[in-house]
Amino acid sequence: MPRPVSGGFMALYAFTQYAHWLAILTPVTITIAMRIGQIAPPDQKSAYLATIMSIGALFAMVAAPIWGAISDHTTARIGRRKFWIVAGSLFLLTGVIILALSTSIWLFGLGWIICQTGSNAAQAAISAILPDQVPLEQRGRMSSFLGLTTVFALVSGTFITQFTHQNSMAMFIVPWLPYLVAVLLVLRFLPDAPSHSTDGISLATIFSAFRVNPFRDRDFGLAFSCRFLLTTGNSFAQTYQVFLLMDVIGLATHQVPGAMFTITSSVAIIGAILTPLAGVLVDKTGRMKPLVFGAGLLATAGLLAISQTTSLPPFIAAMIVLGAGKSVIYALTTALGASVLPDRAGAAKDMGIIQIASSLPQSLAPAIAPLFLSIGGGHSNYEAVFIAAALFAAGGTLAILPIRHVK
Repeated sequence: MPRPVSGGFMALYAFTQYAHWLAILTPVTITIAMRIGQIAPPDQKSAYLATIMSIGALFAMVAAPIWGAISDHTTARIGRRKFWIVAGSLFLLTGVIILALSTSIWLFGLGWIICQTGSNAAQAAISAILPDQVPLEQRGRMSSFLGLTTVFALVSGTFITQFTHQNSMAMFIVPWLPYLVAVLLVLRFLPDAPSHSTDGISLATIFSAFRVNPFRDRDFGLAFSCRFLLTTGNSFAQTYQVFLLMDVIGLATHQVPGAMFTITSSVAIIGAILTPLAGVLVDKTGRMKPLVFGAGLLATAGLLAISQTTSLPPFIAAMIVLGAGKSVIYALTTALGASVLPDRAGAAKDMGIIQIASSLPQSLAPAIAPLFLSIGGGHSNYEAVFIAAALFAAGGTLAILPIRHVK
């Protein structure tokens, strides 16, 4: 069992996760859609966005557990987690440079594949720090801080984009820069050690990344399903919020960053209150399921409300409701996954599988969204898209209930 960690450790861990999300979520949330709108034909931008996001997320889905298994077996002297945080950040930098410089939609797609592959190398290592080094009685608070990093990264990303959107290089590179600071701090202060595994890294190691039996490890399978379905619902909103703002509400491209900043900053304020409160309640009461269930209902309500919006104020209000639920969901389902791991010796591999529950929806939602967009004969039925999103979120909310080994 890990020993209690200090406030300084928690701050470093949270900042590293924040820097990672800032670098990868700013493109996911706003700058990829804006850039595709600039380089793709107007009548094909939705299709190109769906294709690029789907392919990138497919690579992320495969990469996450593989990088996790490799991290579990890495014997580099700087440590099995540090090595891949550094390497992944450099892969991600290469990818965002390609995004910034591309004028071809296919080269742009290649850049996004590199971003997703590198991001998941780092994220597999970052996620494994929770079961590696944080004891059970501190995981609620630590997970709440990690959950807040997503919200603050989104706020920071949309704020930065207000000033960088006229320069494609700045739009993609500036959100990566805090990652450099985080990597230097990790190298200096994060405790880590090489793997003691004698198996080495082999094809067997890589293929073992996908060896999980959801029937034998029932709670792990349910935790995966809960996060996967809730994240799928949110991924519809994340992928299509920019186009909804432009196509339904009627905002011009230059007005989108300001609207997104209003939404993300409001969500950050609410998340900064709700998420730590949820973490403290989990640590003190030992009960996690009621809080995840309540947050899932909140997210479902927000998605249903978005489906009915045609003007900016109701859209902002609905996105705030969704964001409040999402921030608590991300924090607590991270702790939930860490609490029901099948094999603690393979923490990074199994947390990588949990990460699939976050990355696969980024591929699935854009891939199936055209089925809903085309209802009624057109290609922009956003109401149907967000009703479908709400149904996915409701399914994820219900999936928490049968889990046995977490209250």
